[in-house]
Amino acid sequence: MHFGINLGGGDRRGQSRAEGLAARLGKARLAKEMGYHSLWTGAGYLNNDFHPLMLLSRVAAEAPGLELGMVALLPLYHPVEAAEQISTLDVITGGKFVLAPALGWRDFQFKAFEIPKSERLSRFREVQEVMKKLWNQDRVTHEGRYFHLDDVPGAGDPIQKPGPKVYLAANLEKGVLRAAKEADGWLVSSRSTLPTIGIQAPQYRAAVKEAGKPGYIAAWREVFVAESRQQAIDIIRPQVEWLYKDRASLGHSQELPKADRIDVPFEQVLEGRFIIGSPEECIEEIHKYKENGVEELILRSQWPGMEGDVTAKSLRLFAEKVMPEFV
Repeated sequence: MHFGINLGGGDRRGQSRAEGLAARLGKARLAKEMGYHSLWTGAGYLNNDFHPLMLLSRVAAEAPGLELGMVALLPLYHPVEAAEQISTLDVITGGKFVLAPALGWRDFQFKAFEIPKSERLSRFREVQEVMKKLWNQDRVTHEGRYFHLDDVPGAGDPIQKPGPKVYLAANLEKGVLRAAKEADGWLVSSRSTLPTIGIQAPQYRAAVKEAGKPGYIAAWREVFVAESRQQAIDIIRPQVEWLYKDRASLGHSQELPKADRIDVPFEQVLEGRFIIGSPEECIEEIHKYKENGVEELILRSQWPGMEGDVTAKSLRLFAEKVMPEFV
């Protein structure tokens, strides 16, 4: 089983951007030192985060050899710019870049880009289509609904062929099945509960088998290791409560299966989403994911307002006491 680290999760408005960047680079160095497999970041538009591609370009220098992954809101991208940036990062990482395209759900991001949210799926598909052409053709002509290219040169070649590895980020069943048919893997949302994964994972495996593909399941998980479960809860509760109330207020529950709604009490937020407690408790919980076919866990161990050294202590303890059970 592989383990990665989500680089983000730690800033609120008003916090130092310089300190936020330093904390992310610190996580990258810790990941390299402690034997983690990958480093990930999400789509940070207007979310007090860093531009994901630019951040990963900087992170690559701190953690050579690690896989670098990015959740990308493809409906908001122009395919020419995206193709050039992504192929460049694939070269920087030595062919170890993973693209996790997502539809997006925050209304304000679509409004800011002046893109109707109702177009997100059709734009998503067309951006993917054009990028593939740009990576694999010397000359590209494309007449689509949103983009028009008339005999233009292709983009710079990525190392991976026919393009970077793709894990489709999906919450709902139709997205999971699309991941099986159209991508190299499925990236499970941190909002998905373990019971939902238990339902969707067999559906995914059946679909990839039918498609004649190996498939891959990676899951973003909320993880915090401490001396006990109660100590872990006491440490993370203020930041986690703030984050989930904020995401619920933005309407995220509307994009999730009914069983995975996040506009629920704190104790219910933890159920089936969080791997927290002592090393022994975390090991027991991770075995449940392994039994469901999850091959990689990507750890978010920091939430807005949490100090970086608190996060680093948990990630180090996880690497020392939990990872050896699985790697």
